[in-house]
Amino acid sequence: MARFAAGAGCLAACALLGCSSEPSLPEGTYAPVKVGVVTSLSGGLESLGPGWAQAALLAEQEANSAGGVLPGRLVQLVVADDGTDPAIGRAAAARLVDDGVVAVVGAAGSDVTLSVAEVTGPARVPQISCCSTSPMLTDLQGAGDRYLFRTVPSDELQAEVLVETAREDLGCTRLAILHLDNNYGRPFGEAIAQSFTGSGGTVVSTVAFQDERASYDEEVRAVAAATPGCIAIVGYPESAGAIVRDWHSLASPPDVTWIGTDGVRADGFVAAAGDPSLVDGFMGTAPKEQSGGRREDFVARYQTAFDAAPVIFGSSQYDAAALAVLAIARAGSTDGTRIRDALYEVSRPNSDDSDRVIQPGQLAEGIAAVRAGEDVNYDGAGGAVDLDEYGNVLGDYEIWRYDAASGTFQTIDTVTAGEIGR
Repeated sequence: MARFAAGAGCLAACALLGCSSEPSLPEGTYAPVKVGVVTSLSGGLESLGPGWAQAALLAEQEANSAGGVLPGRLVQLVVADDGTDPAIGRAAAARLVDDGVVAVVGAAGSDVTLSVAEVTGPARVPQISCCSTSPMLTDLQGAGDRYLFRTVPSDELQAEVLVETAREDLGCTRLAILHLDNNYGRPFGEAIAQSFTGSGGTVVSTVAFQDERASYDEEVRAVAAATPGCIAIVGYPESAGAIVRDWHSLASPPDVTWIGTDGVRADGFVAAAGDPSLVDGFMGTAPKEQSGGRREDFVARYQTAFDAAPVIFGSSQYDAAALAVLAIARAGSTDGTRIRDALYEVSRPNSDDSDRVIQPGQLAEGIAAVRAGEDVNYDGAGGAVDLDEYGNVLGDYEIWRYDAASGTFQTIDTVTAGEIGR
């Protein structure tokens, strides 16, 4: 996977592919339509950020193969590093808006996305996050009259899936919760505690932790003293891996079952633990990415372009960029409010299902259809992206397990949205 300069601020998207940062435009074309990509090239999610940037580039390539998003105007992604830090993300968003972006894809961390929205919302620049799962995004802006969207389901439902896995599949009755002390970890941890208690279990300890700490010895000792039967960990890959490593560094670590979340399902988590055997059999939950033709097409094109497999939520990032591209084409304008309104139109079916379904790899066809006056409905690589009035989507969840022998995260079960809470 290509690496990007962490302190580079904003980079022209073309530069990420190794071509000129200022490509010459064909004769008869005009200034490109800029779309910002706020992602984590440094900080707690830096192992995933470059992959998210690359996923968005596929959408740019497809749009430009059709001659651009507007007549005579190519789309240009402008990538900014958020450092997995709200303050850095807010500053990056301000630079992007000043630079004239008409939409923003990102961020990933919920804390950063909420901070970016403090800039994009007042500026009426539509923002679409691939990966921010905090329930706090739902109520940040009004129903319908909002500029913040996401292509991944909320953690409200994931907490119920995690608890059902702990109670029914693992037989856990005494749960400890370790969660990041931010707008991703706090509400997720609270939702897990509420659901677990409601199921008849006992939450014996809840410990918040900061990201990117050198040691988590104090936190793991506090959890160990509570003698849990299982531990739910809500974190980012590096911090969660460090916690597991420090747990096994205890003189006599209690025998527990670990349950992770979407933020843990990444190779960076295994690397931070230091030894794959320490996380062998580690279970967890995550929004399930689409399987079948749509997903396979995205994976194949990503591997061809970047000689690597997509990272978790890579398909959701592609979907976010794809929606932005189609919405700009549908709006026929760079006006933020018109693009916002068009997002609803291109993301979900007509009442009579008369629209044309556009799948991953078909953005050029989608743009052409829009220009021909057709209605389109984008069907995502990561799953359905039918945006509701709160900017949310519904989706299925997977229960996963890490297998050290193969070095892979394996899906062992799927919970559909309609089954959650039953």
